[in-house]
Amino acid sequence: MPPTRRRSAGLVALLAVLGLLGPSASAQASPVHSERLVLGRSVQGRPIVAWHRWHDGANRTLLVLGNVHGDEQAGLRVVRRLRRAPLPPAVDLWVIPSGNPDGTAADRRTNAHGVDLNRNFPRSWRRTGRGTTQWSGPVAASEPETRLLMRVVRRLQPRTTVVLHQPLSGVDAYRAKSLRLVRDLARESGLPVKVFDCRGGCHGTFTDWHNARTPGRAVTVELGATVPATQVRRVAGALLRVAAAD
Repeated sequence: MPPTRRRSAGLVALLAVLGLLGPSASAQASPVHSERLVLGRSVQGRPIVAWHRWHDGANRTLLVLGNVHGDEQAGLRVVRRLRRAPLPPAVDLWVIPSGNPDGTAADRRTNAHGVDLNRNFPRSWRRTGRGTTQWSGPVAASEPETRLLMRVVRRLQPRTTVVLHQPLSGVDAYRAKSLRLVRDLARESGLPVKVFDCRGGCHGTFTDWHNARTPGRAVTVELGATVPATQVRRVAGALLRVAAAD
């Protein structure tokens, strides 16, 4: 167990013994631990933050990325919900609100270099789209945000990774590593199964790189153009239930 987990667990146990957590918390057999980590910085120096929540003994790592396109911000609401939702005992949850904080602050798709991060990963990468909102960048993995997300995935080795997008409303089956995962997420979230092939073939995407280069499975979940609070709750719950069951 990493030192931060041991310290967190030890502190909770000590507070419980001293009666400082209150009766409900001290009665929990396995409390939920949580920590906030700064993983790195964006082009403009903004922190890229992760929130980590887990029970002792959790063995199914779920990574949720709120957005990589800064103008697609409904996923941030799902992440906020996940930070306080009841956590299944088996799920080791990592949530990154935004992999593109500069774009999110400016409400634009690209990062501060004008690169579409979801075209910048070193899998089927092509130099294309310069001057547009889908510019792939000068070379694969040219962007600090891209490289940071790659490092995070390699270090965590998540069993399941979900990337939230908008506004196409569906669970993506394109080049899916696990169609069962796609179908389960669709059923639990109420979103349809769709194929998002980038109008003829995607290149340089995060999920494609993840599925091809790591043991885990990644999937894109596209929310709609407008997302009511009921859907935020349902999608967040779906992510946790599916990760716990599969």
